[in-house]
Amino acid sequence: MNSTNRILNRIFVFLVGLLVLTGGATLALVALIPLVRDSWTNATRVGIDRATQLLQATAFPEFLVPVNGSWLWFIALAAGALLIAVLVTFSLRQGHGRTSRLVTLNGKTNSGAVVIESKVAEHAIEEALTNRPELVASHVSTYRVKNQSALKVAITCRRGISPREASQIVNEVLFSFDNLLGLQLPALVQISGGFRARTTKATRIR
Repeated sequence: MNSTNRILNRIFVFLVGLLVLTGGATLALVALIPLVRDSWTNATRVGIDRATQLLQATAFPEFLVPVNGSWLWFIALAAGALLIAVLVTFSLRQGHGRTSRLVTLNGKTNSGAVVIESKVAEHAIEEALTNRPELVASHVSTYRVKNQSALKVAITCRRGISPREASQIVNEVLFSFDNLLGLQLPALVQISGGFRARTTKATRIR
């Protein structure tokens, strides 16, 4: 739940993973198989010769620009700068989406608008879930999704508690908070077990 486009995020991770995997496999083949090593050496030599010829063929005309070298370097520099800008923008967008404002009630009172902070919901829901012996831990956070506040409730269940029971517990708490607030908020519930649930001392539930 953040402002990063999920599809673009997955495509980027897939491309980076594919590039790393291809590079690693190529280096392993070059290091282990002599025939591949010889082919790689020949291909590298041919590639260097062709690149040198290309750079020489794309040199700046001396009567236009008094600079020695190829204009392809400027294109490569611009492409590198563009790639860096894209990566920086992508990294800065990671993890965004959290909001400190839960909801603004306009026109509900004669005094004006009422702003409810996210901490109100987070503390109230966490405190209600802490009192449930079926759960080991809980954490509530608030995100801004499509111009609307949404809650993310992450809980860790004790051993023997089914996801259905855990979701019913969270739904009861969320329903009570919605009734207290007077409106219904969208929520994402994340249920997990993990090491802490297996090692925590079991509590008998009536």
